[in-house]
Amino acid sequence: MQFVYPLALISAMVFGVLYYLRASARRKQKASKISGKVLLYSLGVTIVLFGLSVAFPGSSTDNASSTNESSTSSATSSSSASSAEKDENDVLQNLSAKELKKYNSGLIDSLSEEQQWASDGKTKYNASLYIDNMKYDGNRGLLVYVSDEFPSLSKDDKTTVAKHAQSIANTQVVILGKDVEAESSPSTNVYSGSKKLGRSTMTSNDTEFKWFKS
Repeated sequence: MQFVYPLALISAMVFGVLYYLRASARRKQKASKISGKVLLYSLGVTIVLFGLSVAFPGSSTDNASSTNESSTSSATSSSSASSAEKDENDVLQNLSAKELKKYNSGLIDSLSEEQQWASDGKTKYNASLYIDNMKYDGNRGLLVYVSDEFPSLSKDDKTTVAKHAQSIANTQVVILGKDVEAESSPSTNVYSGSKKLGRSTMTSNDTEFKWFKS
């Protein structure tokens, strides 16, 4: 309703001009082309418009305020959601003994399930066939134990297998109902028996791997 007040001013000016012309004609004792009916109509429109401008003085301001409040609320909600998300390593290290047992059990169950799918011909799970076992240790991170065939893979293929293990670990965190950053991955160490073959790098937020010479 912010346009009402300017209209009211224009209407008042029109009324003033009409009134002046009619009064001037009467002083000169001439017939005026502006009837009293027209003058009253102009006055009525002016009064109505001024009334509306008084009744709705802050519509535009209220709308702007409402928009600002909405933006502030959205920003606050976004900030709260962001602060609720944590690094996956922090989440895993803070698991209770009961939660950690459930987590590690879930890792084995998911690995076995994916290996079965790979055996059934679902090639997207083939990387799981190079993983013999996996578990999370509070001191050493995610431990991935690989098959005898793993060392003969290229570095890129080794990384693919390690990242697949991390994806299984990420899924289990979600199953536990924990909030973690979308791009977060657990610190990971890869073993063949007791021999350490490689590890994730902290500089890449544990998404890239360093492989040791055999």
